[in-house]
Amino acid sequence: MENKNKPVIFVVGPTASGKSSWALKLAQEFNGVIVNCDSLQLYKKLDIGTAKPSPEERSIVPHHLFDYVLPPIEMSAGMYSRDFFECVESLPEKKPIFVVGGTGFYFMAIEKGMYPVLPVPEEIKHQILAEMGSSEGQQNLYNELLGRDPEYAQKIHVSDLYRIGRAIELIRSQKKSVTQIQNEFSASRAKFPYPLLKIGLQWEREDLSKRIFERTQKMLDQGFVEEVRGLLDESLGSWSPLSSVGYKEVIKLLDHQILENDLLGMIAQSTRQLAKRQRTWFQRDKDILWFQGGDGFELARAQVEKFLILFDPHHGKV
Repeated sequence: MENKNKPVIFVVGPTASGKSSWALKLAQEFNGVIVNCDSLQLYKKLDIGTAKPSPEERSIVPHHLFDYVLPPIEMSAGMYSRDFFECVESLPEKKPIFVVGGTGFYFMAIEKGMYPVLPVPEEIKHQILAEMGSSEGQQNLYNELLGRDPEYAQKIHVSDLYRIGRAIELIRSQKKSVTQIQNEFSASRAKFPYPLLKIGLQWEREDLSKRIFERTQKMLDQGFVEEVRGLLDESLGSWSPLSSVGYKEVIKLLDHQILENDLLGMIAQSTRQLAKRQRTWFQRDKDILWFQGGDGFELARAQVEKFLILFDPHHGKV
């Protein structure tokens, strides 16, 4: 059952779009709290390279699920989803909850639920892998998929061997079509238990590229290289968060694989590529209300106010 006393507002968009700034201003104005939905900002010791809100910013309004996971622990979307709902349940009633971040998969995990990872016996995996070894076998597998699950087969390309193989693994091991498994999951998953509004920030590509470059320069000026050097000194080089954008480039610098003069450009380029992937992910969600970064804030604020009044007519600004 929906808990109308805990309105949730997702604040999404590509990296460097200004999500954290908007969320902070909105939470201040509407007496709310901020909950992190960034897969890196939840880790301790990853500060500069994740553009984590500063201690000063976090003191303005309550911030949750930031800076709480110690290395070498590695989080998953399922673990985050568990922590998210425990966190929200512990928050005061009627306080707007601004969930901010750029990790689309984590947002999907909390809103839509986690699709179960179904076990497949090793012998079936090896059998399908062997069949994939020839063009004839690949065609036979696709034909099998067409015959046993035509609806799913129409959604994937004949050359998408990974998805064909995974689909046949499930069909042979579960004795059900992928379509049937998906439908059963959709029917059984619980509805998101809180009122939900989704707002997104977008920028023209050139403007976002400029913001990315400026933020990367600021990170380097703040001591990003020293932050990474300290993590490597703690023998955390194989910790998976350090393979993320920015950290992996600094590690290459410290390993003498790239020149210092190239570092800024390489991080900015990788960040632009990340922003493009994030934009593509979020644009698939037709429920997100998009606003232009910068001058779109007042329009977004008005939507938030309208949403909150729906669930509390007496809700006002601080």
